[in-house]
Amino acid sequence: MGVGIELTSYYATDLLGVFLMGMLLLSRAWRIPTRRVESKLVLAMMLAALAGCILDALAWMADGQPGALNRAAVYATNTGLFLLNIVIGPCFVTLIARHIHEKLSPWRRKAINALCAAGVLLLIVNLFVPVVFSVDENNVYHREGFFWIFIAVEGVLMIYGLMIYVLARMRGRLLRFFPAWLFILPEALAMVIQSFLYGVSLLWTCTGISLCGMIVCLQKESVYLDKLTGVYNRFYLDDISELLRRRRRGQFAAMMLDMNGFKEINDRFSHAEGDAALIAVADILTDTVQSSGIVVRFAGDEFIVVLDQPYEGVIDEYRRRIFAGIDAYNASSCKPYRLAAAIGGQVFDAARDDITDFLSTIDHQMYEDKKNYYKTHDRRERRER
Repeated sequence: MGVGIELTSYYATDLLGVFLMGMLLLSRAWRIPTRRVESKLVLAMMLAALAGCILDALAWMADGQPGALNRAAVYATNTGLFLLNIVIGPCFVTLIARHIHEKLSPWRRKAINALCAAGVLLLIVNLFVPVVFSVDENNVYHREGFFWIFIAVEGVLMIYGLMIYVLARMRGRLLRFFPAWLFILPEALAMVIQSFLYGVSLLWTCTGISLCGMIVCLQKESVYLDKLTGVYNRFYLDDISELLRRRRRGQFAAMMLDMNGFKEINDRFSHAEGDAALIAVADILTDTVQSSGIVVRFAGDEFIVVLDQPYEGVIDEYRRRIFAGIDAYNASSCKPYRLAAAIGGQVFDAARDDITDFLSTIDHQMYEDKKNYYKTHDRRERRER
């Protein structure tokens, strides 16, 4: 009776995870149109959690049951579970880096890939020599010494993802909607409990719970995203103004960019090309700013950049970077027009300057830059290559 109750509790736990992931998949809650890569990473983690819950239940069903088929099932399901462990960690690190626009260096990517490859190699070896897990003559699963390597690798990747997030926060990054700990906490608790209390099955259901929390945060953030370009919309400025005031260092740098000749792109080349130009400018700004601030589509073809570290010369430096990005785009895009922009910017003190003050200031500076631009460019000139 005790064994039956125990198995029923395992199946119930895994079934809960299946229901959670199934509902999220059917509702397409994981999908954020303006964040396609992040959506795909969340989907991959959801599918891994769903497969993990199913394989975990099948593993318990076959464990200790006689026959060659059950023996093969114990090997296959547990090998699959270890492989799925390899999926979650890299997806989590990549998701965090992508979300806060923090680029992973080539050597870090290679290190992550090497860890994953080592895990796969160990599982291949385990098919011939039981180094990760073994199955005895009664078809009962047992952990072996290299089992802990998989726990350690996943733990290292989780901690590394958390470090990326924490260091970005320490640099002043304005992160409001993606608390990395929300995913790590249930996952970490499940890993510790399941590692030291053999026979407890929580990992994949807790992974599903973690993903639910992550998706709620991402969907909450999507309210503040511009649906065309994927950068933040103007409502986010009101939201972060209070955050800026509460920071220990109240200073920040703000820039306003307005596209020169945008009306002509719409009139001569269609509104679809106008949308493509807006997306291109948003991408240039995002690639330029990366994790040093945020990009906001303020209105029409106007964008605002808020930089977290207002050191001396920051406005001039980022003006040069943005114009370099625009020049690189024009050189490679093969579009029948060229992008151009006017930029104004200044360093502000959130404790002294409210949002109206800094918007008015950078708007004035931007229009001064635009006037200087049109002193040497005809407003009606054809912006063709």
